[in-house]
Amino acid sequence: MRKKKQLDLDQFIICKKCHTLHRRIPLHKGRKALCAKCNTVIYRRNDNLIEHSLALVITALITMFVAFQFTIISININGLSQSLSLGSLFSVIIEHKQYVVGIMFLFLIVLFPIMMLGAMFLLLLLMRYKQSPSLVRKLLIFLAHIKHWSMLDIFFISLLVAMVKLFDYARIEFGVSFIAFIATLILEIIITKNISFDGLWQQYQSIYRSQREKRR
Repeated sequence: MRKKKQLDLDQFIICKKCHTLHRRIPLHKGRKALCAKCNTVIYRRNDNLIEHSLALVITALITMFVAFQFTIISININGLSQSLSLGSLFSVIIEHKQYVVGIMFLFLIVLFPIMMLGAMFLLLLLMRYKQSPSLVRKLLIFLAHIKHWSMLDIFFISLLVAMVKLFDYARIEFGVSFIAFIATLILEIIITKNISFDGLWQQYQSIYRSQREKRR
């Protein structure tokens, strides 16, 4: 009885914007369903969701690696020059005894984005090859909890504001990491905003349900 109720609930979906309840209907390939009240996209049919998402995540991991390896900006003030990378920024913050800011920077700008992209990569890879259903389920739940904690966009805006204030006093040159960071930010926004976790859950149920049925 409980399983039947769960299956009945799976036929409904709530709009994230206005919280209107809708019944799911089958969609043609490439089509999307809009909320009847606020016209927001509530779900899509993407038969290549896992492959497309995996390509985005791999690209984001590559650009993030580049962003952390090289100089992001070089600042020259009256002949005194200093080059900063994302990694060295943490050291500079700690040297100035801004420990709370340093810890927030470490977790929200470095660790959470790496954890999110790493977990997403592992999740999609396992789903692509239909392995470890229990681990996939745990990763889906984990990502649902941490996806809002990555704050690369806020850091980038803060960086731009700081650079605008320095333009009158210093010569600023952008490094390779600055371009890579922008690419990472764009990819991360696409991944977190446009990849439907509801769609991934549907893929999870479809992939591993068929496996369970075959075993029976």
